[in-house]
Amino acid sequence: MSIKGLVVHFQRDLNDHETERMIDAIMMLKGVTKVSALEASYEDHLNRERIKRELLDKIYALLREA
Repeated sequence: MSIKGLVVHFQRDLNDHETERMIDAIMMLKGVTKVSALEASYEDHLNRERIKRELLDKIYALLREA
């Protein structure tokens, strides 16, 4: 199997300065020819909040069972 690329996700959204520093660092890796930034949208925020809520609901359900 050969791989032509990777997708990287960050724990949180980066500001412009952090983004530029991260792009510069990734470009220094051997074999990297292109790095593209994707802007976060309101949908990303909503999805993160939904996932947090679902996890909290599951944790509370487990605690209630104990």
